[in-house]
Amino acid sequence: MAGLVGFRQLGLSFLLAHLANASSGCYKDVPPLRSNDVTGIENGMPLLVYSHGYGGNMDMATYFLRAIAYTGLVVAAVEHTDGTASSTQLRDGTTLPFSPGLKTGKEQLSCRANELLEAANISNLPSDFAIDPSKVFLGGHSYGGPSALLAANRANKPDASKRHIAGIILHDPALSMGYGMLEDGDGSTSNKNIPIISYTSDEYNRAGVKYGDSTIHVQGAFHGNFVDAPLWAPSWVMRPLSALIPAAGPADPIQVHEELAKSAAAFIDSRQVNSATVMEGRLFEYIG
Repeated sequence: MAGLVGFRQLGLSFLLAHLANASSGCYKDVPPLRSNDVTGIENGMPLLVYSHGYGGNMDMATYFLRAIAYTGLVVAAVEHTDGTASSTQLRDGTTLPFSPGLKTGKEQLSCRANELLEAANISNLPSDFAIDPSKVFLGGHSYGGPSALLAANRANKPDASKRHIAGIILHDPALSMGYGMLEDGDGSTSNKNIPIISYTSDEYNRAGVKYGDSTIHVQGAFHGNFVDAPLWAPSWVMRPLSALIPAAGPADPIQVHEELAKSAAAFIDSRQVNSATVMEGRLFEYIG
């Protein structure tokens, strides 16, 4: 990870050494929230299946996804086996290091989409989680964006055996990594009937990235604010480093996490991309 984010090249690998033993802020075997604890989940909690970005892993957004789960839903963080994870353990127990040349771009994206659908199959999740099958959502950061879009497209085909996807949440979607697989045969955008909301950083907003039914610019957030990068080291380290890689924007990273979590929860609850509660973040700028 130090090499992927540029720390090793700068001689700053030691700044990430603490992550090997750092607390995730989560607790194992804690009873999940029950329907009488949170309103609106009498039939079970919503499920968000989330895809990491290129060179990422399922741990690098632990605090961010914990903030979302805290609102009363289940988050399944997928660690992909297509070679684009910083490191992952395969089914046979062997470790696969970052291997971006393992598959072609289209093969990577297809593999990622299939793994998201596997995780979205409620029968593959622990049985102690009461999940509402009508509220299964997909999400992703960066390369995880097109991965979620392709997965939803496959799941919602009329002849698909996979379950229906209720909505999609994208954080800085790397749309150029869709490799032409996100469009229908007539060239139109796939997933026409699925509500989609996108949140963009300062960089992606400047680049004019928009996708779905609503796009919200998170002012003061960089690409790394959609994971835990701003929390990996003191701000006096992360902010100057962001002149080289978009690790941490000027916004308070905890505030970014909290506003994104509340907005995502409001979207999942209502499936309305432009509701007042979805849009109420102080850092939010509505793009369209």
